[in-house]
Amino acid sequence: MEGDEDIKKSIIMFAGEKLLCKAFSTTEDFVRNLSAVEKMACMSVRLALEFNGKTLRVQDIERKLVEKHMRVCLSVDPGFETAITIAPSEPLLAEASYLLMRSSAFDLPRSLLTELELPGLDKGSRGELIVMTLCLEARDTAAKRLQSRVIPVNDFIRELLAETSHEDLLGSKPIIARTWDEANKTFEDTFCNSRIYFNHFIKLRNPEAINRNFLWRLIARGAAAQCADYQYGVDIIVPFLYWDSILRRENVSAFFIQGKNNETFQETPRLHLFDRMNPCENSLGFFDPKESHPVPVIRMVFALASKTPCVTVIKSPERVQPPRRDASKPAFKSDKYTAFDIWCAKASRETFRSIKDDAIFEKLLLRSRVFPDIYENKKSESIQNATRNMNPATDVHHAHWERFT
Repeated sequence: MEGDEDIKKSIIMFAGEKLLCKAFSTTEDFVRNLSAVEKMACMSVRLALEFNGKTLRVQDIERKLVEKHMRVCLSVDPGFETAITIAPSEPLLAEASYLLMRSSAFDLPRSLLTELELPGLDKGSRGELIVMTLCLEARDTAAKRLQSRVIPVNDFIRELLAETSHEDLLGSKPIIARTWDEANKTFEDTFCNSRIYFNHFIKLRNPEAINRNFLWRLIARGAAAQCADYQYGVDIIVPFLYWDSILRRENVSAFFIQGKNNETFQETPRLHLFDRMNPCENSLGFFDPKESHPVPVIRMVFALASKTPCVTVIKSPERVQPPRRDASKPAFKSDKYTAFDIWCAKASRETFRSIKDDAIFEKLLLRSRVFPDIYENKKSESIQNATRNMNPATDVHHAHWERFT
């Protein structure tokens, strides 16, 4: 067994050399001295970063990543002016990147912010990069603490959410349930045998890939998924094995996560957002239409721009008055599946355990919005308002309307 571990370590070190195009080390001094492009290479293989800029700087970075850092070029236009490049699912490269990121010298949120402050990266519209960053940091912390790449779901959720929410969450019961037994199990008991394994994200290009026929194979590659553009109801899916550690389609459940980088979503849960993450509906298609034994799922909404931090576990309404002694027991109302729903408000350390600096995540949220940041990053209020004047009638700020004709 010790020999097998040495072989695995050697393979990952070799993958690290390919990723960085130089000798690989995990010492703090080595990590601290990584260049901006090398850090970008590490983040790309774990966050599936995409480029949308056409500046010379962005084109130069993409070329360097393809030339030296294992990024793949899918297409180049006839004039060689633009290219389509991706960071495909490569578990060994992602594991090598994790070995660097677990060092205190590699601050993932800060490194991501540095790149988002410059043009070029596709920021997403709902805070998807921030959601993936939070999930990766929770996974990395649990993997480091447990010294294992395979993590119990209960440990992952403990590292993801603030410690003050653990008792309420782990002791909660599902909002809807398929059977009486499942309705009376707590979160901790429901997922006591469930295991999660991922070290990177990939981006799905087809909504039909959100099905257990495909997602069990993602687990084999250690991958979680950012959903396709315009995917209805869900932005991030983290699949896991429910019953045991045997990899098979029937054993696959998932975290369904919807991100919101919009100040209209605050600490009060919007329950209809959970309804959109119905794994039995054709619009999502996680379970087959005639699924006989769907396993429990976990649905989460990250209201990242909320002003008030909180973690709210959605619970079934309870009777206000106790039943009469001679009253009959109400019949159990069965649903098609069992689900636990969790509303997470504000990108704050009071909500997410992995956040160490709220200010960094506040800036990440702003960088993930083209508007209003495009106005607010101007040096003076007069220049901000002049910029708003050029885009009339598109927002409630008075400068969008003062010269409106």
